[in-house]
Amino acid sequence: MSNNKWEEFAATFEEKNNYVVGIKDINLVKDELYLLKDLGLTLELACGNGTYTQCLVKNCTKLIASDISQDMLKVTKKRFENEKNVSVQKEDCFSLSFEDNSLDTIFMANLLHVIPNPDLVIKECNRVLKKDGRIIIMSFTLHSMSFFNKLFLKYRYLKTYGPKSSSTILTPSYLKELTNKNFVEIKNVILGKNVKAIYFTAKKM
Repeated sequence: MSNNKWEEFAATFEEKNNYVVGIKDINLVKDELYLLKDLGLTLELACGNGTYTQCLVKNCTKLIASDISQDMLKVTKKRFENEKNVSVQKEDCFSLSFEDNSLDTIFMANLLHVIPNPDLVIKECNRVLKKDGRIIIMSFTLHSMSFFNKLFLKYRYLKTYGPKSSSTILTPSYLKELTNKNFVEIKNVILGKNVKAIYFTAKKM
């Protein structure tokens, strides 16, 4: 993964996403993430500027917030500098630096739909997770949104970020198919009112 098209927005990324998605639907997702317990040694992929990192901090023995963008990592490192169980480091989601079977949990938000070959990321997750380790995926999606809500979302997105491409529209069935070789599904639901998000958790076999 050689570049990151989002790093130019690092300083205001959360503010911009609150506008594009809507704070109410973002908070619905956050409320779900705050319920996660006993995450152990956790890796967050594509942490951005730490919007969802904050939801995990209290329930991990250690949280490694990672991203490909140094600009995003600078913001996240500053944001969590007083959290002793949080470390921030650069990672390529296609080639992780961790040993096989070394992590308890991997969390990713809004990653799989903006990258090519999501299956390669899932394979890497399978490699580095311990047996019974959890993968947690959250992504906002056009799936199951109304026509007008899709229209309004696309308008806000283009106005804010310009014509950035999305590789995949995530659906519950797609995530199930993507993970079924190595993971047992635990939860696979759609969250949100106007803007929808997929929330998926599974356990490594």
